[in-house]
Amino acid sequence: MSIASSSSSSSSSKPLGILAALPEELGDLIAAMRAEGPVETVTLGRRDYHAGTVHGASCVVALARIGKVAAAATVSALIHVFDVAGIVFTGVAGGVSRAVRVGDVVVADTLLQHDLDASPLFPRYEVPLLGITRFAADAALTARLTAACAQFIADEGDALAARFRHAGATPAQLPQLPQLRSGLVISGDRFVSSEREVVALRDALPDALAVEMEGAAIAQVCVEHGVPFALVRTISDTADDHATQSFTHFLGEIASTYSSGILKRFLTLHATTAA
Repeated sequence: MSIASSSSSSSSSKPLGILAALPEELGDLIAAMRAEGPVETVTLGRRDYHAGTVHGASCVVALARIGKVAAAATVSALIHVFDVAGIVFTGVAGGVSRAVRVGDVVVADTLLQHDLDASPLFPRYEVPLLGITRFAADAALTARLTAACAQFIADEGDALAARFRHAGATPAQLPQLPQLRSGLVISGDRFVSSEREVVALRDALPDALAVEMEGAAIAQVCVEHGVPFALVRTISDTADDHATQSFTHFLGEIASTYSSGILKRFLTLHATTAA
């Protein structure tokens, strides 16, 4: 079953899959899609998949829900039912690196499951029978996503910094402007929310920039099926003892501003490049 173009179609004519775990992380993308033209909504596995055009790009937009299993199930449907050309995931994450602060934007170049450990049968973090520890994001999609993030920060960075300061953040908590970073994003089925946990992750994976709960699972499914993927995360907290409060505030008050702004610029660029 597929509502997308036939398998003989070129990848440029296929839709792009856009995913987030929570509604706030998609911003107003579905509303923008409905405003632009007709939308077909298909319900599979208790998820709604919205197919249409948004910001000039053909897309299928869905909420993956939280966690690696939920994310893997959703991206599998995008691949097998909707025949997407690629997957882009957006959302928030906890900062792991001491250099990363709330409000920064992290584009993944590689992803890893920090809670995967089948040792001594396989090395820690390695996916059994795949022989892969780190999954590399697609270079072309990631370059477009990075360009969109850079443009978003250039356009909106001053306003975002002022918004953070108005919310009571101190200069020690936030940079003058949000920073764009690229590197390792790690995933696991746990909301990391204590100093002890984040220090342990930092010690085990010193190059990790951010931690979340879906990305590496999506990366594994995409790699196994040869589908390009890219991922962007906005830092909502620093995964420490204050993570729950910071995450809740950021998700409710600020996350949609980032997602809407980044996705609008990315999809406009993608549509122009793919044309």
